[in-house]
Amino acid sequence: MTKKRKWTLFISCVLLVGMIFLLAFTVFSLKSVTLDFRTSISNINATQEEIIESANFKMGGSVLIHGKKEYKKNIEDFNPYIKVINIETVFPSSFVVHLAERQEVYAIAFEGGYYICDEELRVLRIDTSNDDIMLLSQEGIEVKNDIEIGQYIKNIRKPAIYSALYGQNRPLGEQKSLIKSVILTTEYDGNIKQTQNVTILNYYSGQTFKIINDDYGLEYKTKLMNDVYAQLFTFIGEKIVDSEGNQIILTEDNLKDCTIVINNYYDTTKYTEKNCYFNIIIN
Repeated sequence: MTKKRKWTLFISCVLLVGMIFLLAFTVFSLKSVTLDFRTSISNINATQEEIIESANFKMGGSVLIHGKKEYKKNIEDFNPYIKVINIETVFPSSFVVHLAERQEVYAIAFEGGYYICDEELRVLRIDTSNDDIMLLSQEGIEVKNDIEIGQYIKNIRKPAIYSALYGQNRPLGEQKSLIKSVILTTEYDGNIKQTQNVTILNYYSGQTFKIINDDYGLEYKTKLMNDVYAQLFTFIGEKIVDSEGNQIILTEDNLKDCTIVINNYYDTTKYTEKNCYFNIIIN
């Protein structure tokens, strides 16, 4: 290849790159942004214009090189109830911001009140009571009183029980009507010589459900829990053995105030996470 041809090829490449950049900043320049709410917005009082303005979109810049993470953060910082699912690029020159409203799932006590949080433990508001909201705590953990609205509570492990129950057709309103409090703890199992995560659910009806090894097969454990709760009083007259080896015949009063332990089998050569069982313990 001659020197002249090399120079011609170089000029052509420069022109091609220049045309690409020109197209990127003209045809693909950001001209419009719209919002798509995937849920109700009862706690989001801002107008769509205010939400779009809060993102600080760089109008006119190419949609191909925008920093969407920054826009997402700006919107969520503007209103703690807003969750940005994603920002969709609609070619050639538009964004659609898909949003959802964060739900008030848990109330976490601190000295002076309650942090009202969503399932990800983001603080949505601060209140002096926890009316109609599930009280969440973790044994051995004290929550500080300097957490601000919009921040996340990080020293409590994020519970998975809300999502698991939602997947079992238990919407948030129904969960709140059933469950008074959620306690996260750990328990040492001497048989397998391991410490396991445990979720304890205290029901308004008086029963306590204790889910052992809650990060394994929770989908199936919550299904079993719901099934047991639905038919709990059909166990009246059944015989169980207490911790001291005494045989007890279950009564209605026993079942109004009992603990149901949900666990899985540990022999993985015979069982999978789908296989779980329950025991009724008289309090």
